[in-house]
Amino acid sequence: MKYLRYSWRRFASAGPIVGLTFALASHAQSLPEGPGKADFQRTCSVCHSITVVTARRLSYSGWENVVEDMISRGAQAAPDEEKQIVRYLTANFGIGSFQSSAPESAVPEEAPVPAQTQAAPVLDASQKARAQELIRSSGCLSCHRIDGEGSYAGPYLGDVGENHTAEQIRSSLAYPSKELTPQNRSVRLITQEGKKVVGRLLNQDGFSVQLIDASGHLMTFERANLRNFTIITANSMPSYSDRMSPQDLSLLINYLESQTGTLP
Repeated sequence: MKYLRYSWRRFASAGPIVGLTFALASHAQSLPEGPGKADFQRTCSVCHSITVVTARRLSYSGWENVVEDMISRGAQAAPDEEKQIVRYLTANFGIGSFQSSAPESAVPEEAPVPAQTQAAPVLDASQKARAQELIRSSGCLSCHRIDGEGSYAGPYLGDVGENHTAEQIRSSLAYPSKELTPQNRSVRLITQEGKKVVGRLLNQDGFSVQLIDASGHLMTFERANLRNFTIITANSMPSYSDRMSPQDLSLLINYLESQTGTLP
């Protein structure tokens, strides 16, 4: 069989061969030293490139949500290891962190680190319902996922307010960049049998490619069994400055700003 397809849970326990492949790819990327580093590498690098994680900045509660979600999907970690991973990520990749080697005691176990200096606007039920309808009717769910709906093709929106300001969100909606950032790029490949696959790139090395498709299925392909492999760098997201009214755009921005860590 030339390619393999996994669910989140099955992929996380794929075995020593896949684990070794990812370990080799991750080894070249340096991580800050500290308690939890080994647990993080063992638990998270099975499905993710190290840069997919280290490019983000989340609060304690944000990282806690992310780690809990990955464990619910099949990542293997004991409760004490889970807590250690969250502490490690918050200390080195938390809000305002520059990969400092903060001691474990510097990270609060219960109280989350504030995500932003100004509180996100509070929306009433009707405003939330309208914002959710805008997301559905504007085609956002064809690439993004939020409120338990949508695609895994693009960045997750359920925690976008955790590390983005209202102005940054507005800029992304009204003036989207022409190129995707490396952690959000997709790949288009064709196997030797002629099967065409498109998905978001998670990791790659000299021997294999790992991606997730729009439905959330994780897949790994051996490079030797690929006829064609293309990284998609162009951003297909349109500008919404002229696709909805200024009032609706502002409402959508406020809603996204309020998203600070819901699960996919």
